Amino acid sequence: MDKLLGGNRKVLAMAQIQYIKFLREKEDKSLREIEKITGVSYPTVQKYAKQEDFRPDESIPKTEPKFLVCHDFISIMDEWLEGDKKVPRKQRHTAKRIYDRLREECGFKGGYTSVKVYVRFRREQKKTNAQGFLPLMQPPGHSECDFGECIYYDGKGNTCDGYALTVSFPQSNKGYTQVYPSENQECLLEGLKRIFTHIGGVPVKLRADNMTTAVAHVLSGRERVMTDGFMRFMLHYHMDVEFCNTDSPEEKGNVESKVGYNRRNMLVPVPTITDFEEFNHKLFDKCERDGEREHYRHHILINELWEEDKNKLLVLPEYEYPIFKYESARVDKNGLVSVDKNKYGVSPSLADKRIQYKLFFNRVEIYYNQNLVASYERHYGRSGEYSDWANYLQLLCVKPGGAEHTRFFNQIPRLWQEHISNTQGKERKNALILLSEIVSDGNRDLCEEAIVLAAENGRIDTDSIRQCYYMITKKEYRPAPLPIKDVPALNYSPDLSVYDTLVNEGKYHG
Repeated sequence: MDKLLGGNRKVLAMAQIQYIKFLREKEDKSLREIEKITGVSYPTVQKYAKQEDFRPDESIPKTEPKFLVCHDFISIMDEWLEGDKKVPRKQRHTAKRIYDRLREECGFKGGYTSVKVYVRFRREQKKTNAQGFLPLMQPPGHSECDFGECIYYDGKGNTCDGYALTVSFPQSNKGYTQVYPSENQECLLEGLKRIFTHIGGVPVKLRADNMTTAVAHVLSGRERVMTDGFMRFMLHYHMDVEFCNTDSPEEKGNVESKVGYNRRNMLVPVPTITDFEEFNHKLFDKCERDGEREHYRHHILINELWEEDKNKLLVLPEYEYPIFKYESARVDKNGLVSVDKNKYGVSPSLADKRIQYKLFFNRVEIYYNQNLVASYERHYGRSGEYSDWANYLQLLCVKPGGAEHTRFFNQIPRLWQEHISNTQGKERKNALILLSEIVSDGNRDLCEEAIVLAAENGRIDTDSIRQCYYMITKKEYRPAPLPIKDVPALNYSPDLSVYDTLVNEGKYHG
């Protein structure tokens, strides 16, 4: 028989329910067979196959105005009113503006009053739905998370935008904060991973807002399509996630308060951050000390209540979860590859080739044919260009005359800049070949030491620098003499008469 029930539905018609009961009770079909025959989801089949009480609902249904005149235009008006949430109040639709648009754009023939009454009804309905807040139970082991904006100083004293990821546990009011240079997915997952590792467990449930790093599409109600990266992370940690309703930050009010509290108490005065790993490690210490204060409602220490939360945490997964995004890109003719609005240099020999890269929250690793060809600190600005002079040495050996005119020449160690500038022609090419050899050997940290040693001996030519480099890295090996102990005396008396015979024969033939 065809699938008459037409797919999965939340509410089935009585004829559909009767068919399910018929298949179960008269045909003796299994629930899985009924699911296959009808096309109805298994939980729905199970519900109606077992249902015994079919008494009608005796409650009186609520009646609402029907708005017959503008009924066909209600969906359009709802769409415009919903869109008003995203624009400033002074640029939202009035009833008059909706009426004018309906007449101009949609061919509406009704009167202004019918539109005005509907708009008023819809706005009053939203006000009624939004009134008041419900006191929620806060189960142990349940958490909330959110990003809060902050600023910090980098190593040069520049002001930078920062993002403080906070995870709080409403039952105990315990909270942990980690600061990152962005609120992208890598920073979100890295922060969650560090917090879970620090507390030694995973929250039973995590409540969050609809951040684009976690939610790809918002569906009806609380249904969400999660991003692949966040879904994979959630499955790895066996964590249940609940997303707030749109425009409802009060549903995670505890972490909203905790973000502000930790920012005022842990990020004032404005901190200087040169190493996020080190800074965030110190933040953990501050969060632990904060737990020694009294809970605002229960009047006992937060850390005492935190023990109840800790006992409910899920165990950490067996395998560590690496946090990175995997992408591919094409190298341009200058040996640069665009990654997250910035450009990073690789060898010019890879020009026009497609490479792969791993994007961590703090670094970029670039691969070609599964081999690591470059690694950089990740930068969060825009239109920046970052290159490593070592990647261009082989090309400079072919075109030595252009060395001083390259954008990366000032990155080369200072003594080598001076040496290259003081050479010409073949001598410069030999200098660049030597520098390339030093880098290829993995000894770039010693390249200036070779020049210093040569200068100390009064020689600054490339051949002398090469010899000094060999002296530093390839020191001559002279084995110690073998010890001779208790060597027995040799009593050897050879018979030399055979030599006399040879001498005499030599004379005869001469």
